[in-house]
Amino acid sequence: MKRFAAYTILVALISLIGFLLLDMFLLSFTHNGSYYSHEKNVGLAYHRLEELKDTNKIVIIGGSNGGFSINSELIHQAFNMPVVNTGTHASIGVRMQFEIYKDLLRQGDIVIFCPEYHSTIDRLYGGTTLFRILSTHLPQAYCHISFLQWVYLQKYIGIYYTETKSSSNVTEFDGPYSYKAVNEYGDIAWDREHQDSIGNLKNFYGEIDDRIIAYYQYVHSYAEEKGVRLVFLPPTLIKKEYDLHIKQIDSMIVCFQQNGIPWQSPPSRYSFPDSLYFDTPYHMTPSGANLRTERMIEDLRRILKQPN
Repeated sequence: MKRFAAYTILVALISLIGFLLLDMFLLSFTHNGSYYSHEKNVGLAYHRLEELKDTNKIVIIGGSNGGFSINSELIHQAFNMPVVNTGTHASIGVRMQFEIYKDLLRQGDIVIFCPEYHSTIDRLYGGTTLFRILSTHLPQAYCHISFLQWVYLQKYIGIYYTETKSSSNVTEFDGPYSYKAVNEYGDIAWDREHQDSIGNLKNFYGEIDDRIIAYYQYVHSYAEEKGVRLVFLPPTLIKKEYDLHIKQIDSMIVCFQQNGIPWQSPPSRYSFPDSLYFDTPYHMTPSGANLRTERMIEDLRRILKQPN
């Protein structure tokens, strides 16, 4: 009986692994409307880091609060180091934001890690957006998805194929969401003005899933072992949303501190007037991005003088 049970478990495990490998294979050949999108930066950033793998550099990791709200050229001028901004879309999940690029980091690199505030499990593992971006721009990155992450993502595969069919007729376009907007650093360089109809944060409870905490701890330990200087900063956030969610943000501050992964600058420092935001609580206008970057440079100068 024990041998039969063990055999059954082994067959089920092999079947599951085979099913996940088939998913990976099929997804790698699926293309969609992301082809002309700024999401192309996931692949562009990867290839630029490959070119710089033997050079010390500054790497920005996060969601679109990185891509839309940082002027990397100012950071390059301030520290005289190459800058690669990988920030594209928070919905690929914070795990993949780091896993895709971590092997291309070297001792002496500086990593600015500024993930968005949402801290539920989908923010760790991602969803259909992850499939959309990797399938179109960097299919080899599927090998970085962990077994548990694959299991979690199964519920999104059917949704993704449905979305792919509906976006199959997307053609080249202009604007800040186009691949044409991405500059040599990975920033969104297209001019964009403040919009009054900026939406609100959704599903922001201030409660952090334990698996996200564990992953942030892993990022810190990985950077320390590799000799990479990790700077953990809060994202930018429009003031009206910051004021509305101050209790949730404060609870996150406490949670991070208790788990040894505190932000190295207060979140209030990166909340700016509503007029400096473009179309979401995380996307800034060019002038807003400049102001946020100036504060980042000030913080970097202070942090980098301190022991690791």
